[in-house]
Amino acid sequence: MIKRHIISNLFFIFENNGLAVDSTLNDIGRMRITQNKNDQYQFKVPTLRNIQFTFPYMHDGRFKTLNEVIKHYNSLPQDKNLPKELSKPMNLSDNQRTELVAFLKTLTDKEFLFDPRFGFPRD
Repeated sequence: MIKRHIISNLFFIFENNGLAVDSTLNDIGRMRITQNKNDQYQFKVPTLRNIQFTFPYMHDGRFKTLNEVIKHYNSLPQDKNLPKELSKPMNLSDNQRTELVAFLKTLTDKEFLFDPRFGFPRD
């Protein structure tokens, strides 16, 4: 079941990302906000647009590269708490992982990102 929260007419999806809990952060996910036990370990699913430039990855920044993220999702153990899209191993080869990273980089809009009209205001 996809969990959607509507905020200011925008949809945000929250899912379990399969990460082991970092005991130093004690991060329980969306449950900290909603106080709903069903939201435990649910984290906002980010857009893939411009993903090449949105590192570090995952809700806690534990991965520095897209390849690390793909390796994580490629090796997830079966877990009933994972969304159905992650319930089966991806079993990607090294070459397929490389190709997936290359594809994700095509989702980058460099024209938008580097357009001075959308940059930080200058004093």
